[in-house]
Amino acid sequence: MVLRERRYTLADLREIEQRPENADKTFELINGEVREVNPPKPIHAYTADRFYVAIDHYAIQTESGMAFSDSVGYDLPNGDSLIPDASFIAKSQTWFPLPDSFDFAPLVAVEVASPSNTGRDLYDKAESFLECGTKLMWIAYPITRVVDVCHLTEDGSLIVRKVDINGIVDGEDVLPGFKLAVKDVFPPSN
Repeated sequence: MVLRERRYTLADLREIEQRPENADKTFELINGEVREVNPPKPIHAYTADRFYVAIDHYAIQTESGMAFSDSVGYDLPNGDSLIPDASFIAKSQTWFPLPDSFDFAPLVAVEVASPSNTGRDLYDKAESFLECGTKLMWIAYPITRVVDVCHLTEDGSLIVRKVDINGIVDGEDVLPGFKLAVKDVFPPSN
């Protein structure tokens, strides 16, 4: 659901979130549009959780940072406010007590496609994260059982590499040594 046709700011988003009728709702702000985020379906949650668990295990084993599930928001320097399905921030980016939301991009962000998403929705999020400092973005598609690995070129163009069910996504130089089989992030297909 998109609220009103005008360019919203982070201040507008915070005001909308504070309204009594929105007490149990979650919103994101991207490209000046406020979008209500619907609760995930089981296949979405399963896939997001597999990424979160793998990244969290890596973070704990390497003591390199912290992993978060889809309950953490990022207020990005470009004005967008997004809640990835899983994310990772470096140890150097953390402090305690932790804030309510971060005002920077995570090093790694994961989005899981929902039936309500269009490809453009997901690529808009990928571009926003990557423009603001995310080094590695994965978009998982539970129906087709494919993961897009996203990066930006030097001129700001989005590059997408598809990894199918038989492939492996790796942490590249962002999460050195991290590997996750794509077949392990989706529910068994019988």
